[in-house]
Amino acid sequence: MIIGGIVTCSTCRHKIRLRHQVGVIHPVQVRIACDGCGKIIKGVVDLQDPAFNFPNDSVSQDYEKTTQTVSISTEFPIVIKSTNQDIPFQLTPFLAISDIIKLDKIMLYGASLSFFKELYDAKYMHLITCFELFENKNWKYFLSESNKHFGIPISGLNEDLEDCTQILAILNKAFFNFLNTKFYEAEFNDKLSLNTIEVVNGKIPELKNLKAEIQIYINIESELIKGVKLIEKFLLNIYSFLPVIVLSYNDDFTKEFKDEIGISTFEFLDLKEMYIEQFAFLTRISSIYFGLINLAERNDYNDFGTIRDCAQLKDYFNKDNGIKKDIIKKHPLLNDYFLGTLDSQIRNGIGHLKTVYEPKTQLIKYFPYKDAARMNVHKEIYLIDFAYQVYQQALKVRDSLELVSKFINLTK
Repeated sequence: MIIGGIVTCSTCRHKIRLRHQVGVIHPVQVRIACDGCGKIIKGVVDLQDPAFNFPNDSVSQDYEKTTQTVSISTEFPIVIKSTNQDIPFQLTPFLAISDIIKLDKIMLYGASLSFFKELYDAKYMHLITCFELFENKNWKYFLSESNKHFGIPISGLNEDLEDCTQILAILNKAFFNFLNTKFYEAEFNDKLSLNTIEVVNGKIPELKNLKAEIQIYINIESELIKGVKLIEKFLLNIYSFLPVIVLSYNDDFTKEFKDEIGISTFEFLDLKEMYIEQFAFLTRISSIYFGLINLAERNDYNDFGTIRDCAQLKDYFNKDNGIKKDIIKKHPLLNDYFLGTLDSQIRNGIGHLKTVYEPKTQLIKYFPYKDAARMNVHKEIYLIDFAYQVYQQALKVRDSLELVSKFINLTK
């Protein structure tokens, strides 16, 4: 079903015709660029009357001709050329998404989405309570709440970090069964685990030495808590991520969509800090991955093999996070695992240097270079691809909590 309306920008009085594809998830935030003045009009869509709620801008349900039409879908991305048209009696143009995502994948996504909504509505607040108890190291109550609301057996478990991370992994898996596909689980999460911790799980003395080395540079307990906070922030915004989650059902995490499709649930600033924080966390945690890989491949966590940038693990720790990315690219397993989710040029551009966002086209221009000769040279990424990277980063934060749990339980 398609519902429509007219939103009038409070700044320039420009009128925008809205066309919303009604789904099963409500309410969801929407972000619309005004062609008149360029500002982002922010609000939510719901099933209630009125369906559109833009607190700072007026909305009318009456049809009138406008020079700008914006299509809104809170569960799918927008096929821009097929949907942003002011044709009131046209059959739903949102079916154009089937050119991007095959119908059988859409059906699978839809079935999973209904299940996830039921789980999220019933259990989300309990999950957040468990997260907060974990973050505050209230192990006793973390275990009891996990048992009470999720039915997780806790008999025989200790009230400590190690045992509680095992429960944390179970809680996350329950929610992420929808948020990542079986393909992702097999090709990324499982492959990383099978080639690292599962290979060395019998080398307890070496693992304990590795843990002691790592603790010199990062506090593993603090990193786990930071990871939980990142997952909490991701799940708080999960409904806005739905249009990029569905893209993962194609089982292709390398595709760039550029100006082919758009997104109506985010703007650049909604995602900027998430990208920066997740980038920093993952590059720190990657030191554990390298230690495990070195131990698995050469029986020495300090031996980086043919990667000559690091003589030993402490060299890797001491490198800037952006440089760590360049070393990660030199190992086939980690390069394939992280793909483009640790792009230090994007990170430098949006975090330290300069970024220009064009809301009408959803184009992000970032300036990654510090030197005077190139400081005005920019690179580009579209919002849909940036959001897809933030989503994939979040999956890898979840993966890290599971892998580090196995690591610290082997070395306790």
